[in-house]
Formats: sequence, structure tokens, C-alpha cells
Amino acid sequence: MTRACRKWVLAHPLETDGIIRAENLAMVEEALPEPGEGQALVRTRLINLHSRTRLKMTQMSAGETDLANYGLAEVVASRDPLLPVGAHLHWQLGWQDYQIVSRDEKPIGYALPTEAVRALNQTQAPMNYVLRPEIAPGWPPDTVMHVFGTSGTTALLGLRRCGPVTPQVRVLVAAASGSVGSLAAQIAKAKGAYVVGLAGGADRCAWVRETLGIDDCIDYRAPDLDQRLRSAFPDGIDLFCDGVGGSLTATVAPLIARGGRLFAFGSSESFYSGGTAAARPANGLRGAFGITPEIEALCGDRSIRIEAWIVFDHYDERLSLEDELAGMLRAGTLRPVTDVTRGFENLPQAAIRMYSRPHAGKVQVDFDG
Repeated sequence: MTRACRKWVLAHPLETDGIIRAENLAMVEEALPEPGEGQALVRTRLINLHSRTRLKMTQMSAGETDLANYGLAEVVASRDPLLPVGAHLHWQLGWQDYQIVSRDEKPIGYALPTEAVRALNQTQAPMNYVLRPEIAPGWPPDTVMHVFGTSGTTALLGLRRCGPVTPQVRVLVAAASGSVGSLAAQIAKAKGAYVVGLAGGADRCAWVRETLGIDDCIDYRAPDLDQRLRSAFPDGIDLFCDGVGGSLTATVAPLIARGGRLFAFGSSESFYSGGTAAARPANGLRGAFGITPEIEALCGDRSIRIEAWIVFDHYDERLSLEDELAGMLRAGTLRPVTDVTRGFENLPQAAIRMYSRPHAGKVQVDFDG
């Protein structure tokens, strides 16, 4: 085993335009650390680059790495019997190929786990756990981290809680080419629903229809978006899966049918709109996901149920979600959609491209190449 650890660190702060450039990051090498009591040394195989990467870089100091990425790692040395050598972990990891981990680590950027989640994971962070043997080796790392990670579990749990999803249900999925949206659209279609996606541009909409196999896709940039949505949903939208927030939520909310459901799981508009920071809304997570007081009032008047949460708060259901997702993969009704950059040395290019060009699905870096 190598005796050095490679790490990407912040070399220079971002300019005021918020654009990530190659010179913002530098690769350094450090001596490979030895695990202490209750610790393990892991080799990172793949990480998901999160949509907050640009914002996170504005908060980092020179020489720091971003430790908040969800990744797949293999234990290579251990002094914790619950993290045995050879085990595969879903963990918060840095931009580095080796890392010391501990089950006592607290989550970065999220709340502590509930008692039920802590008991299941046997860790102090909801995203840190040992993957079951039937999950980790069964599929490629990009599939494991997309379908069985936060994207797949968010999509499936959201549809469960906003269900039942049946052939009579009319579903609109925002960001249908995105990491959660692409899975939510496929899952809803597999359950027999009428599913329409939203994506940016005619080419992207064609890709969504052909790749995901849903009923239709509408360009959310179209000047007549409201009319197109009314034509696609003459009786209203039964379920709106919204990972975009902002102005799109305001446009779609009045078209949700009485007694319908709004599943809000993200705010990609704020992360990809060109800025690096956004004002914190007064109504917390719901506000961050685009649910303004006006939308709250509209939904209340029309008996529209709003589901807005972080999936980690419900990770006591993780095993059940994994089992159903695995069944869909085996049946061929669910197709992973990932944008994988190969090679640890190409991590900066992956971060740059995430904001500089359109991409489909989860943005990932496969350290093994």
C-alpha cells in the first residue's frame, strides 16, 4: 500500500464572480496516517460532488479540503471491530484518497441523527454507515452512491410519503435530468403514473423523454410555460416533485390540484444561478426549498399537502428503501443517471464543469479512474 495521501486543497479564494478555476485548487501529498483506537483508515473509491461546492469553497481557508462530500470508501486498516478491513462505507469524505474515520464523527452541515438512525448506523452521523455486503459489491460505485445514496432514497421516500402513486396520479418532476429528479421520474413511471418532467432546452427535454421513458418533458425556460403546463395537466397536477425552488415553485404551485401534494427536496436554483450565497429565509427549510408564505397560504386554502425535509431525518427507513431500489434495478425499471469524472487528478475539472455546462444526474469523481 502507498505510504502517501494525496489531497486537493483550496489554493486561492474564488473571485467575486464565483467561478471555480483550476488555479483555485492545488494537490498536496501528506504522510499516510495510522488509525488510532476506535478509528479506521479508508481508501476513497468515489465521491459525489455536492451542489454546494462553490458556496463551500467561499467559506474555506487556504490549505483546507472540503470534507462534506458523500463518498464510497473501503476500509484498509482498522482499530474498530465495527469498521472491519474490507468493509465498504458510505461516509462524509474529503477531496483526498486516504482518510482516517471514526464512528464518533459528527455530521458536517447537518443535524445529529435521531435515536433510531443512530441505532441503525451505530455512528454519530446519519450519512456515515457500513454498507451491507449485498449492496456495495453488487453494483458499480457510481450506482451505489447515486441510487442507494441520498438521491435514490430521497426520491423513493418522497414518493412514498406523497403517495399512493398509482396510474391515476399525474406527476410533474422539476429538474428531471438531475440526480434526484431523474430517479423520481422513473420511480413514478414504474408505478404507472402519468409523468411529465421539466428540463432546460429542447435537446435536454428530448434526452429526458428518451432516457427516462416518461410521458413528456417541458422546457422550463419556455415563455409560455404556464400554458404548456395547463395543456399537459388539464385537471391539475396531483404531485409536484420539486428540487429547484425559487421562481419555478411559484409558477407551478397554483397549478397543483386541490388535495394534491408538493414534495420539496432541494433548491438548485439558488446553487446554479451564478451566485455563491443566498439569504436565509425566515421559514427555515421550507423557505429554502422555495415555499414562501404565499405558497403556504395557497396550499392551505386548497388542501395541498407539503412534504419538505432532509432524507437523513428518516434514515431509520434506509434498509427498506435500499431493498426496494435494489429490486427496481434488478427488474430494469430504474436506470442510474450519473456524470462520472475518472481519476483523482481530474477532480478540479469535475467541479468546474458542474457549474459551467449542463450535466445529467449525479456529478461524481471516481478516484480509481
